[in-house]
Amino acid sequence: MNYEIDCAVACDKGKVRSINQDNFWCSGQYLEIKNNGLAGVKSAKVSAEANLAFAVFDGMGGEQDGEVAAHIAAHTFHNLYKDKRLPDIEEFLISSCKQMNRNITDYAKQKSAECVGTTAAMVMFGEKEIYACNVGDSRIYRYDGKNLIQISKDHVADIFKTRKPPLTQFLGIPENEFIIEPYIVREPYKDTDCYLICSDGLTDMLSDDEIKQIISQNDDVKICVDRLLENALSNGGRDNIAIILCKIKQIKNSGFKNLLKI
Repeated sequence: MNYEIDCAVACDKGKVRSINQDNFWCSGQYLEIKNNGLAGVKSAKVSAEANLAFAVFDGMGGEQDGEVAAHIAAHTFHNLYKDKRLPDIEEFLISSCKQMNRNITDYAKQKSAECVGTTAAMVMFGEKEIYACNVGDSRIYRYDGKNLIQISKDHVADIFKTRKPPLTQFLGIPENEFIIEPYIVREPYKDTDCYLICSDGLTDMLSDDEIKQIISQNDDVKICVDRLLENALSNGGRDNIAIILCKIKQIKNSGFKNLLKI
């Protein structure tokens, strides 16, 4: 038996921000530096080949050139993924984080920018397992038909009770100042499992229970992403919003690859 993946992606600047600093990597597609997000929700069916990958990058809204950092991360990941010289997925993800971090800090140095940063949340599919990797507070969830479980780790300093805590990890930290430590988990996947990758523009606007309710009520990933985005905007849309939802389906035969087009 083989698997195919239904995937859908949305990226919206929200109702408050003047620019979009979120980016993503989905079926080889990502956004240019200057953009207003995606026009609507995009979706595709993709053969679940080895090392298939999805990612969300959230340029740090309060920092200089957050949209540039997110684009550098997406572009770097794109080039590294095309190369695929690393046979080990975990090693590839860690190495990718280091290279993305290096490219962002090099840009900041060239521009004499004090800090340019982005989060990263990535999922890669092995033959029998998924690998989830994150740096920062963009999240990865698994929905197994009953439970919505966060499988990423929020890299935040939990010292503030009245405002959003600062990040303790992100891409854009000079290596001579701090060593980034990507959080990685791996787990077997099965038929009908869903994986949600998103920026905090979604999770700050919707609770886990609200997210679970929307995903559980719809089999179509495009409808799910559209309703997640709609509800996040209705609840204030205070930040940029990036969402990728992947649903695994077991099939008898697989011989196609319908790539996402943006």
